[in-house]
Amino acid sequence: MTAALPLPILPLQILYLNLVTDVFPAFALAMGEGERDILNRPPRHPKEPILGRRQWTTIVLQSIALAGGAFTALGLALSTGWTADAVVTTTFLTIAFAQLWHVFDMRSSHSRVVANEITRNPWIWAAVGLCSALLAVPPYWPLAAEVLHVAPPTVAMWAIIVGCSLAPTLLIQIGRANHRAC
Repeated sequence: MTAALPLPILPLQILYLNLVTDVFPAFALAMGEGERDILNRPPRHPKEPILGRRQWTTIVLQSIALAGGAFTALGLALSTGWTADAVVTTTFLTIAFAQLWHVFDMRSSHSRVVANEITRNPWIWAAVGLCSALLAVPPYWPLAAEVLHVAPPTVAMWAIIVGCSLAPTLLIQIGRANHRAC
């Protein structure tokens, strides 16, 4: 007996994700002004690694949060009895939007949650808008849907996509707030 689970995300979808969710937000981050007091801080010691224990811990914890959101979406989609295309679409769009929202986690640990160098950057908002359209439209455009093997999301699919894609960013922001309060 074999289990016939669909692949959670397909190779062409991975390429599309890399193009859409990485390129435009990265350009937008590069266009930002950065933190206002950055030049008042002393430089790091030359022998200090660029990625220290704190940065590696952050990377691992944020990766776990993003993967958790994706696996939760996959599990919820599988439990509904939806078609393989609907399951793949839900997982694909959850990963895509989670990566997109993750740009808001790139703020400095010294900055505030809402008003910070990321949220003040108009290029970020333009990139998020453009990328959201580039992610939301293909499932409804027959040629793109066929190429990417996605189905038009239903309201229930969108509920899972939005909830599971926002959850990692919310967890990361709550974790930062709690860490800062200690």
